This record gives sequence, structure tokens and C-alpha cells, in this order.
Amino acid sequence: MDRRRFLDATIKSVVGGTLLSTPVFGKELKLPGMHLFSKVLQFLDYSQMADAAAAAGLAGIDLTVRPGGHVDPDNFERDLPLAIKAIKAAGLRCDMISTKIAGTDNARDFDLLALARSLGITLYRTDALRYDETTHPMESVEQHRKQLSALAEWNRKIGITGMYQNHSGAGRLGAAIWDLYLVLRDLDPDYIGCQFDIRHAVTDGGLMWPDSFRMMKPYIRSIIFKDFRWGVVNGKWRVVSTPIGQGMVDFENYFGMLKKAGVDVPVSLHLEYDLGGAEKGSREPTTPEIEILAAIRKDIVAVNKLWKET
Repeated sequence: MDRRRFLDATIKSVVGGTLLSTPVFGKELKLPGMHLFSKVLQFLDYSQMADAAAAAGLAGIDLTVRPGGHVDPDNFERDLPLAIKAIKAAGLRCDMISTKIAGTDNARDFDLLALARSLGITLYRTDALRYDETTHPMESVEQHRKQLSALAEWNRKIGITGMYQNHSGAGRLGAAIWDLYLVLRDLDPDYIGCQFDIRHAVTDGGLMWPDSFRMMKPYIRSIIFKDFRWGVVNGKWRVVSTPIGQGMVDFENYFGMLKKAGVDVPVSLHLEYDLGGAEKGSREPTTPEIEILAAIRKDIVAVNKLWKET
């Protein structure tokens, strides 16, 4: 029995046949399908990672191409084609990659993006940007607008779309959403847009996340699914990541907005709750591989269920 069939059979025994019979997410949403953010499988090589994602029921891979990721940018000429070949051999797509690129100061970044586009990748996530604490935040917004504007010109030449992820946290551009809107509003979203993260929009936006979604909607080129809740950890209130549907994200309302808006973009599934370090990209997680794959499958099933009930 090959690895894929073995994984499929084992996941059935761990998760249960009923859950495994749930239709593939992409067919339900009529979207390009759910890509797995490969950070959670960085303990596997390219072929193993692709087979594992296929066995879990994913449609594609959101590949980490950054320091410490699946593909080391220093070796992208050699390794990126190998990774894409393995992903396609498993019957999966790779529409997008996640990078540390956020400007035009490194010529090798241009070459990396050009190679990615030649391999069929049409989207990439940029690196995060921060406010300069020595100046007024609006000065940082203007500086980052110029920075991403130059990157958008690179993207236009290559024919690829960069995406900036809204991420919660003090000092982060995009946490408030309106600041990211000011950066993107005069730029072509087909060259530089947004990877909309509902979890982070709720974390920093509270009850106003629907307005954040409406503000970003014209610029959204992919979306991220993950969940969280607030909890007391070591006596302090912290953000605690959870499986899909077990946290504070109002997926029923969000999915209703996606349906009403007719959003048709690739989806990246992130697992950031405790999986023995795999959620942090560990090469040696303490949680067994099959349990990690079962967690991925359960999140897929949860998304299907929530989508149907919306």
C-alpha cells in the first residue's frame, strides 16, 4: 500500500468514516478549493507533505517560501520547482506561496517571483510591515504605500499578484484595516491586494469586522480560515487559537457575507492551535503525524458543516 492510501485509511480510523464522507470543500463552495498553509507540515519533505494534504482532503498547498519554510529562498532556483512538481504529482494545486518579500530592494526576490509565475503560481503573500515608533503612524502608512506601490510595479511586469495579510497586534500595518485601505486604495488589486484573515479581523476589530470586510472586499485576492478565543493564560488574557468553529469567529455571519458578495478566491487553511509544535513550523513536532492530519481533516469538515448551515 502506497503512502497516500495508507494515510487515507489511517485517517478514516482516527477521524471516522462519516466525517471522511463529507464532500470536498472546493466542490461545496465552488471556489478553486482549500489550500493548506504548509507551515503545519514543515516536518515532511515535499512529496510526503503533498501526499498528506491530499489524503486529508485538501485541494492545494499554500507553500511557505521563506526563511525556515518548506522552500528556503536562498535555494529557490533548485527547490521551488521540486516542491511544485511534488504537489502536482499528488493531484493538488499550488496557486499561492507565502514569502518574506515586502519591497524591491533585493533583485533575487524579483527572480523568485518570476520563477514562481512560470511554475503556475499566480498569488503570493508579502511580508508583514510595521509602524515606525519614532514617527506618527500616518507617516509609516505613507512610507508603506510607496513601498508596496513599487512592489506592485514588479508584480505587473511579472504578471503575479501580491497579497498583504491583515494581522492583529500593536504596531502592525493592517491590524486596524483602515490603514491598509489607505495603502491599497490607489493601487491595482490585481498586482497588490489583500489576503483577508477573518481571525485577525475579529481579534483587533471586535464587533466591527463586517465593516472591515466590506472595506477590504474590492482588494481581496485570497482568504484565510482559522479561529480563536480570548482566554486566561498564566494569569493574563491572551489570544488562544482553536479549531474551526470552536472559537469566537462568527463563521455563520462571515460565510453569509462571502456568499452574498460572491467572493471567488482561493482559500488558505491555517492551523495555529497546539499540535506539538507543528503549528509553529517545527521540524520535529511531538504530536504524531496522523493526529495532525486528523486535525486538518476535522477543520475541513467543520468548514463544510458551517458553510452548509449558513
